Amino acid sequence: MVRAQLSATERLVQVAQELSHARELREIMAVVRDAARELTGADGATFVLRDGDQCFYAEENAIRPLWKGRRFPLANCISGWTMLHGEAAVIEDIYADPRIPQDAYRPTFVKSLAMVPIRSSAPVGAIGNYWAEQHRASEGEVKLLKALADLTSLAMENVQLYGQLQQRVREAGDAVRAREEFISIAAHELRTPLTALLLQLQRLEGLSRSRPAANQDPRVPESAARAVASAQRLAALVDSLLDASQLTEESLQLKAEELDLVQVAREVLERLTLVAQRAGCELLLLGACSVPGRWDRLRVEQLLTHLLSNAFAYGRGKPVRVTLERVGEAAHVEVSDQGPGIAPELAGKIFERFGRIGPIAQSGGLGLGLYLARKIVEAHGGGIRFESKPERGCTFIFELPLQSPPR
Repeated sequence: MVRAQLSATERLVQVAQELSHARELREIMAVVRDAARELTGADGATFVLRDGDQCFYAEENAIRPLWKGRRFPLANCISGWTMLHGEAAVIEDIYADPRIPQDAYRPTFVKSLAMVPIRSSAPVGAIGNYWAEQHRASEGEVKLLKALADLTSLAMENVQLYGQLQQRVREAGDAVRAREEFISIAAHELRTPLTALLLQLQRLEGLSRSRPAANQDPRVPESAARAVASAQRLAALVDSLLDASQLTEESLQLKAEELDLVQVAREVLERLTLVAQRAGCELLLLGACSVPGRWDRLRVEQLLTHLLSNAFAYGRGKPVRVTLERVGEAAHVEVSDQGPGIAPELAGKIFERFGRIGPIAQSGGLGLGLYLARKIVEAHGGGIRFESKPERGCTFIFELPLQSPPR
């Protein structure tokens, strides 16, 4: 008896483990129908679900077919009685119990049964055991079935919660996709009028400097230049939004070509000369004279632009250095400023989308630059990190394999 009880306990533990992995109701029913029969040595077992005012015999494991797939009214079925009363039914002789519908049982092998509800409060189903010979289920057998029913109830609740979680994940995914589609459309719609506005402002700036009117206010060229700079910043923000909405592991496609990274860096620095001057930053290009490899020119230019713009924003009035070297089979690049540095608590956030190093008033950005930089580096098969000390500046370091991986 002790050995049998130990075996039953071990089987319950196994059932608990199996049910913990179930993600669908059918998986639960398959485990329970087999375990119910094994735990008591019965000749058959059924898994019954409550379906409104009916009992649905959803699963079974028996020496001969029982009622799988059939429905009966709760009031005319012993499983219904068990669910309505929230208590077990133990019947030694089914033909001597008025709760048994004789016509339903007469074609079967069943002579005795034990039925337990799944949950005592508001039962959602029942587990039935059947014997081909008259047998009165012992107190121990009933306890085992009740323990199985308790495990089943927990598993069904877990599956329900899991289903709800999956639904929320799907809804969240749909919301994210809708948001990013909106951002992409909005960025595209904004880009066209912004481009036209920027061209007009640049033309106005040029006219104010080359052909000033006789009574022109001397502040007009300076105001025009500030307007151009503001429009350029707004255009850069719109481009960043567009990139952020499209830049995923699946959508970022590289167009690798033979490049000299030093030459690309030199061109980027030349384009940003006026921006550096406005920030009071001296631009220095150090290191190797040439670092050839295969990369996406546009993405590398974006990468350097984001890192340099970040350095100008936080290292105003101090030198900004770009150092390029070849280290093994990779290009090693460092972009250094002498600003306030990055607080340690921000280390895990700055490369995330909409992550931010400092207040928006300081950078004027959306917190996308370093996120985009990371995505570009990773798309090339490289890595990016930073080193920083308070009040001693920050250095962003990235490596790009000389041969970008195929995309």
